[in-house]
Amino acid sequence: MATLRDKFGGCLLGATIGDVVGAAVEAESAAYIAKTFRSVDDILALETVEEFTGPPWRVGRYTDDTQMMLCVAEWLLEPEPHAPQRLLERFAETYEPSRRYGPGTEAILRLFPEQKKNWRELSTMQFPHGSLGNGSAMRVAPIGLAYRNDLKKAAATAIESSRPTHSHPLAYQAAVLQCLAVAIAAASTEFSCDAFLKPLRASLVYFDDLMQDTSRFTGALRALEEGLARGASCAEMSTILGTGVTAYEAVPMALYCFLRHPHSFADVIHHAVFIGGDTDTIACMAGAISGAFLGVASIPIAWRNAIREDAYSADAIERLADALFDRYASPEA
Repeated sequence: MATLRDKFGGCLLGATIGDVVGAAVEAESAAYIAKTFRSVDDILALETVEEFTGPPWRVGRYTDDTQMMLCVAEWLLEPEPHAPQRLLERFAETYEPSRRYGPGTEAILRLFPEQKKNWRELSTMQFPHGSLGNGSAMRVAPIGLAYRNDLKKAAATAIESSRPTHSHPLAYQAAVLQCLAVAIAAASTEFSCDAFLKPLRASLVYFDDLMQDTSRFTGALRALEEGLARGASCAEMSTILGTGVTAYEAVPMALYCFLRHPHSFADVIHHAVFIGGDTDTIACMAGAISGAFLGVASIPIAWRNAIREDAYSADAIERLADALFDRYASPEA
């Protein structure tokens, strides 16, 4: 079994690799991906893919998913308290339009430098009730690592990390579910489907007590359990859970990819990508959970080497994971 340090590295690298692979086929249909590629290796063998606008996308780059996840990790390394405004500042400092940010988040990051005092209002500028996209769930993995032994703290911090850009109740619920999935994976030494799902179901009670509608996620978790019980493939479950950009589609689908293939990082990423849709985010979240459970050694070396980034190479991401481990886990090592 992987050491806890290896799990930290596996989580951040796993999320990055899922993002990198998924970015090359983002928004494509499952039929197109299956017709064009046989494997993840085929996808990573590409040099570039065409973008909807702008120059071709270089395969090996990560998107806003990883960029913002790394910001969350760095935010956690700053002295407490972990204020959401400071996280938003970090997002704005590292903002690169070419990373494929969602339009709502992009608008917030463009406006923030001139609207720092009004940062709370920015999250409802484009969506009056807040965005229910998957943007805060995709970046939350480092919080699950940090607070894997305190799920209440993990959930509260996940909500705070969501607040600056995704303030819809469903975005909060999604961020908590993804965060806790990573936390449980990092803290687990053996796989048990019920051990993963029971705390996730329980976490929704908090939102019930706030009179929030949790039916989207309670229904998704129920469908997920039923799918696992009958051995449904990820492709089949994608027609039930969905593969879109909404938080209530992407998070359950990512969770299913992991729970269906808990002992193989490669299988998790393959199925998360070959279902089509919002492939970069679903594979990013599934890769974070799988990497947190299996550790860095579970990641194929060729996939690790496929990351083509300067500021955050694979080695740099592992160093960040080590710093996070030293801050939040070294007494247990």
